[in-house]
Amino acid sequence: MPDAIPTKTPIDFTALVREIRQARHITQEQLARELRVTFSTVNGWENGKHRPIPALERRLVELADASEIPQRRYTLRAPKAGRRARRRA
Repeated sequence: MPDAIPTKTPIDFTALVREIRQARHITQEQLARELRVTFSTVNGWENGKHRPIPALERRLVELADASEIPQRRYTLRAPKAGRRARRRA
């Protein structure tokens, strides 16, 4: 898998699951069957209630790569370093 995400890259699983489902035109239930998990598990990922276990994290990234979903659509971005507020004396 050439576009594999380094383990330290933060992934937005809510966006990842939604992007996979939209790209493949499938329901949460269909994705759940494919991954051999329950509908409520996929629903929980997509609604941000919990995260997948590492083996399923990798499988979701593989599905995203196979669906040609750009990583920028599901990786979390670090906050921009803005100007610090100046203290008034």
